[in-house]
Amino acid sequence: MADRSTDDRAWVEAIEEYAKRARPRRRLPLAQGRWVLASAVALALLAAPLAGAAGGVLGLGKRNPGHGTTHGETEIISSAKSYGTRQSNIRKGNGGGAIYGCRSKPGREPCIRANNLNTGRAFEFETNGAEGGRIEADLAGARPFSTNATAVATGLNADRVDSIDAARIDFRAPVGTASTEVLNLDGLVLRASCGAGNDLDVRADTTVPNSTLHVSWNRDPGNLSFYRQSNDLDPGANFPIMSAGNDDSAEGTLSFSSPSGHQVSVTFQSEEVNAFANTVACLFAGTAQGFTP
Repeated sequence: MADRSTDDRAWVEAIEEYAKRARPRRRLPLAQGRWVLASAVALALLAAPLAGAAGGVLGLGKRNPGHGTTHGETEIISSAKSYGTRQSNIRKGNGGGAIYGCRSKPGREPCIRANNLNTGRAFEFETNGAEGGRIEADLAGARPFSTNATAVATGLNADRVDSIDAARIDFRAPVGTASTEVLNLDGLVLRASCGAGNDLDVRADTTVPNSTLHVSWNRDPGNLSFYRQSNDLDPGANFPIMSAGNDDSAEGTLSFSSPSGHQVSVTFQSEEVNAFANTVACLFAGTAQGFTP
């Protein structure tokens, strides 16, 4: 059974705290005075359990506790249908909603943890601005975050890593297909077409004057080796990356560099007539990696 003297003391302290904060007012008629007294008693009854349990009244706009620290968790348990607590700052232009700080070491509790004990989301962030958020780390070389999740994150664009961008080339076309852009990456532009007689034609262009392009490839029959280059590739050059008659049943690499330091490497395959069990007239496919300084 609870200590009655402790409960009484908390009840009295709550009334005294209310009386100290109340402003002096003009004397009220007896009937109104009774209502004020009744209100004070009701407030004290409501505040007493909080005062007895927490050891004090929560002070808005003040440090809690007034000095020192608490030595246990302050728990707010709710069964609300929306949120257990809500913090908001309605000041326009500046002022955040909440800030949390801690001094935890690696492997210990984080400053903030959201744990959904059911199967819904543990967190959401939303903004009307152009940037969703920012993660800052003072230690040089620190990782922004880690995860044990292995599935693909919907909407997360990780196309460029360490200034390197990856791209896919996949030109598969019937006879009569006009010149089509199949790659535009870090200054290098590739276009392919499929002419009469299943004639695959692939051309290189650039957006950076005085660039350098080297191409080497092997083709069957005979596993013959070929090489082409342009050491002054300018916009509008329309440079054929494979020589006529040597662009069927081939596989090769292409290297592109610009004076400003852009670099692109391409690995490709080409086929006329026979691709995919003779179902595609012209095929030029591969992968590319580009670097932006």
